[in-house]
Amino acid sequence: MMAPALQFGAKPRLYHTPSSYYSMIARLALAEGGIAHERVFVDIHVRMSQQQPDYVRLNPNMTVPTLVLADRILDQSRDIAEYALGVSDGALEGEAKAWLDLHYNYAIEELTFGGILARNPVARIMIPKRLGSARRNLLARAARNPDLAQVYEARAAVFAERARIFDPDAVIRLSETRRAEAIDFMDRLEQTLGDGRAVLVPPAYGLADVVWTVFLGRMEFASLGAEIPKRPALARYWRAMQARPSFPAADIWTKLHLGRLIGGILGIARG
Repeated sequence: MMAPALQFGAKPRLYHTPSSYYSMIARLALAEGGIAHERVFVDIHVRMSQQQPDYVRLNPNMTVPTLVLADRILDQSRDIAEYALGVSDGALEGEAKAWLDLHYNYAIEELTFGGILARNPVARIMIPKRLGSARRNLLARAARNPDLAQVYEARAAVFAERARIFDPDAVIRLSETRRAEAIDFMDRLEQTLGDGRAVLVPPAYGLADVVWTVFLGRMEFASLGAEIPKRPALARYWRAMQARPSFPAADIWTKLHLGRLIGGILGIARG
């Protein structure tokens, strides 16, 4: 699906993929902030719409989410979340900034894709091939779009690095490392929440709650959900976050909804 033309001055438009981790952060922040917006589905799996020139001009990183505002474009989930909750990065400090930095320094993709590769021998064959194909396609796009050649070539280098990271011979150890780190994060959350606080950084719900709520959803998605009930304070917090009206509004995926994913790609399901 090609991205609609950029329309500054219209309602904020969020380009997203329902199953995308960082799209979920953007959706949850916008829901919590009460920011009315239009959602536009970006097929990053089959049509690779994020590589289309129109979208690349919105987001040269060729990622989701992208939020188009009246006066600017935000192409990082952290920036979108800060905008939605009315917080500037410069104003973040102390515990809130520490939790946010801890989250964004973690390679969540290496947990999810690493886990798939570690568990599935077929994936260990197919995904590296797919990464190589994506790199070649990006270089071909660079040749066809001289004005965007540098952008496409930079993205091709990202896929070359991914192919190195997800090397089949090393991916099992990578997955184990990221899994251990994720469990350690849940231990840290448990320790912090153990004093009975209702939100991660009192007195009010904030950016840290946005990103760590989505993190916990991804733990369920990545078959680590059984770790949550082992930690009573974390389990209490997770139940409370899921009970907030923003949680269903943001469409946080705790499991794969294959039918909806396919429906979105085919244009027969809501974005």
